[in-house]
Amino acid sequence: MTRVRTRSGTVRGAVVDGVHLFRGIPYAAPPFGPRRYAAPVAPEPWSGVREATTAGVAPPQPSPSPQDSWAPLYAPSRTGEDCLTLDVATPEPGSAALPVVVHIHGGGYVTGAGSLPLFSGVPWARSGVVHVSINYRLGLEGFLHLEDAPDNLGLRDQVAALTWVREDVAAFGGDPDRVTVMGQSGGGVSVLTQLALPASADLLHRGIAMSGSTIASIDPDAAAGQTRAVARLLRVPATVEGFRGVSVDRTVAAAQKLSSRFALGLLRGRSESLMITPYRAVHGTDLLPLPVREAVGASTVPLLAGTVQHETAGFVEGLAGVPVLGSLARRGLRHALSLDGAARRAWSTGPRRLTDPLEQIEAAWTEHAFRGPTREAVERRPGPSWLYEFRWRAREPMGAAHGIELPFSGDVLGVVDDLTDDAREHLQGAPQHLADDVHGSFVEFIHGNDPGWPRFDAPHRWTRVWDESGRPGLLGDVPA
Repeated sequence: MTRVRTRSGTVRGAVVDGVHLFRGIPYAAPPFGPRRYAAPVAPEPWSGVREATTAGVAPPQPSPSPQDSWAPLYAPSRTGEDCLTLDVATPEPGSAALPVVVHIHGGGYVTGAGSLPLFSGVPWARSGVVHVSINYRLGLEGFLHLEDAPDNLGLRDQVAALTWVREDVAAFGGDPDRVTVMGQSGGGVSVLTQLALPASADLLHRGIAMSGSTIASIDPDAAAGQTRAVARLLRVPATVEGFRGVSVDRTVAAAQKLSSRFALGLLRGRSESLMITPYRAVHGTDLLPLPVREAVGASTVPLLAGTVQHETAGFVEGLAGVPVLGSLARRGLRHALSLDGAARRAWSTGPRRLTDPLEQIEAAWTEHAFRGPTREAVERRPGPSWLYEFRWRAREPMGAAHGIELPFSGDVLGVVDDLTDDAREHLQGAPQHLADDVHGSFVEFIHGNDPGWPRFDAPHRWTRVWDESGRPGLLGDVPA
């Protein structure tokens, strides 16, 4: 057992496979009761030794369907109010100034937890990195925009966690002046958003954005409209007092209903629903003055960013594959994506020669929501940037879809195999040497080095490609 003294008190972790693990460490007080819909505050100090050998509870969120065999990958087993905690994995607490990576989980700002096995810190610690994974408020608790409450509470939680890292990670062997923030999907969006926040300017030094997007922030008017809609659904005033009078279970249920309604907007051709989740950062606010797209374009922080080849394949299959909704979904998606005759002809005659209507929809959606914004971000920003595309394909129907890179970047192929039969089947034949290469590139970047390929600079604009061949690929001006 290992003890470490933090500002709030002493924690006792465990040694697992030679790595020192500390779990469920509070970085802020429970954000409920009188602190509900309020900015995060420091946790109450404790006396004695706090056990930090089991994961803390995750933020309140919808429960997965009992029939969902993928749930162990994205759904925590326990949720609760004392949820603003983090986990630390370190090679040795007595180490001096190791690089730090702070992992922000994805889940569309609706689901997830930093303690999930998919986000294990063990492989990172074995690579000489102090790994910190965090929880933050989700759904209406973290991303409801109330005029009489601080804005962007979930993002403020992330800033509070980064502040904890700044002040406490040295006790775990980490260097507070070498912090990389990393995430995928909603976590990738969070990375790009943190690069845009003035409050985080001195808290992070590098970023890794996997399947993120810079177009996932909205203005206060749009956010207020969503708040009014939820208030009508719950039959309460759109105020802090009104929402504090609603049980957490009801706000979680309302958050799930709002997500479903938002997704159905695709059937009506609403382009705003192409971002998949209604929960987003609100710009034009105290925390986030500028739109993420604009602020990231001015960032000088070194950035490693990329996407997978078919980000939206699972979403297209989920909508268009339903017999009753199929034709309606196809029409709605074509309208939302402005896929008129000329655009469809462009896809059919372009580099990929896409003639199947659903393949055209998937490609256009991936380009709109993920690939295009990521590429634009690295093109515009003055800071050094590296771009990648992950093309290794799992067994169909998953293919190279959203999230497929996570077992490789985290070097947890074995962990994923042990969690679900579906994952084992889809990832059958996944090459460990590809995980070694992807994970190794990320580790090099976290250590302050180039990830192993040239920067994305004119005139070549290089992109690292990982695909079925298992051989490193490097392309300039990769076609859509």
